Amino acid sequence: MLKKFALWFICFGLSFLVSDVFGLTEQGKAFLYINLGTGIIIILALIVILIIVGLATDSAAEANGISFLVVLATAGTLVIILFATWGATKLFGIDFYVAYQIMTFGQCLCTDSKKKGD
Repeated sequence: MLKKFALWFICFGLSFLVSDVFGLTEQGKAFLYINLGTGIIIILALIVILIIVGLATDSAAEANGISFLVVLATAGTLVIILFATWGATKLFGIDFYVAYQIMTFGQCLCTDSKKKGD
């Protein structure tokens, strides 16, 4: 959970840096682009790992299956949060970028139900 908070606050801080110091775009848009960019970079890194593990091991089917599921889960999370944010903007009439920041912060509060011993 602390890793999620750390990544969120890094994206949040960078968005203010991009907005205030460089003046490229407003803070909400900068946060959206930075946060989605990190998610896409993670997906691309997982795909590269998937290819490397698939080429390097004999049990490529098992490793590729697990890695493919991780890639799908990561991409699915990005799509679900975007869709949920869009829905919240339609229901409550709030700014999309503010809703996205709130939704992603709320995601940081969610943890796995698995215990470390399992």
